Amino acid sequence: MAAKAYRFEVAEARSFKHPYFPDIQKFTFLVPASKFPKNLPQKANLREATGMKRAVYTDVLESLRGNNALPGTFDLLNLGVTVIAESVEAVDKRIFDVLIDDEYGIANGGHTANLIWSCQEDGTIAEGQHVEVRIITGVDGPDAHTMRVDIARAQNTGIAVRPESIYELDGAFQGIKNAISKYPWSGSVAYKESDDEDLDVREIIALMELMNIFDFPNRKGKYPISSYEKWSTPLKKFGEDFSQYRDAPELRKYHKLEGLVPDILALYDIIRREFIKFRSEALGNKGAKPAYIERTSKPDGFSFPYAGFDNHPERLTKGAAYPILGAFRNYVKENSESGLAEWDGGFEHVKKVWRQVAPDIFWETHATVKEIGPAPNVLGKNRNHWAGLYKTVENFHLREQLERLQSGARDGE
Repeated sequence: MAAKAYRFEVAEARSFKHPYFPDIQKFTFLVPASKFPKNLPQKANLREATGMKRAVYTDVLESLRGNNALPGTFDLLNLGVTVIAESVEAVDKRIFDVLIDDEYGIANGGHTANLIWSCQEDGTIAEGQHVEVRIITGVDGPDAHTMRVDIARAQNTGIAVRPESIYELDGAFQGIKNAISKYPWSGSVAYKESDDEDLDVREIIALMELMNIFDFPNRKGKYPISSYEKWSTPLKKFGEDFSQYRDAPELRKYHKLEGLVPDILALYDIIRREFIKFRSEALGNKGAKPAYIERTSKPDGFSFPYAGFDNHPERLTKGAAYPILGAFRNYVKENSESGLAEWDGGFEHVKKVWRQVAPDIFWETHATVKEIGPAPNVLGKNRNHWAGLYKTVENFHLREQLERLQSGARDGE
């Protein structure tokens, strides 16, 4: 982290100390919009300045230009900008240097700031326009980061901020980032709502939930169907787990699962791509493809980056794939020494198991479709289907364990 001083030329300035936190000071600056300092850090802003064509932001822009409001009224019509800073130093009566850490900065009002900077560039700010800037300093000490996150969260109440944006600022996803960092696709994950990437971190957490042996112990008849039904459910659990054990990651359930993330994503790709092949081997190419297999007309087809497969025009839908992937929770166990989740027999063995049980999994899916229909959303939410697939893999796993015991007994004779 690094801090840099930004100069504010103000028309008016006020400040006061916080009545409860004596080190915290709040400043209010009325800044001529044309002199609002450029390129302030925005990492504390939970909602990045995207979607600038929304009507609400178009209205702000036209107000700044004086086209839909009287010139000089911008600060009366706009909520302004809130900044988390390290310090404020008075250079003159109307000139202040504000020291801002590049990991924080603007906590709210990023869209306003970006619109002002844009109009500064093209010289379209109407005469007399000012922006109100609120600066908070002195948020230090052992709880500084938590308080800064809370400030940013509370400041963003106009349009609801999605939880993953808050968790990203709070550092909750660092374990996932570490687990996938060596993979070429690691940069394609969207960690907050304004990220424009292919893989949503909410889906990563939903897929982790499928292997969550801590909340859904094997052989207990419980299935993480909420992973498919509502991504917000496992995301909320993930966030609560992080908050409860912020300083003790070894106690977090999801920390124990993070090391499996690359393998889980790879197995997800394998199932979605190879299920098509096993279906064709079982039924041939007779009749139309069912609704649980999706097709694309895009020339590049679907990609399977996590398994390293070539693109293909067909894949299994999420509604059909989630219960299948969830059945492989049978092969997840807790390492007795590290406490981390691992694959029973290693991931290469799990991939072999998939290819051995895939024909049975297809016929199980086929039977369910005959009974309840091929709609992927119905498959993804049907508890009996989850249970049937789980039992298929469970039986195979139990046979393996029995064979190992029998083999060990023979070797010991």
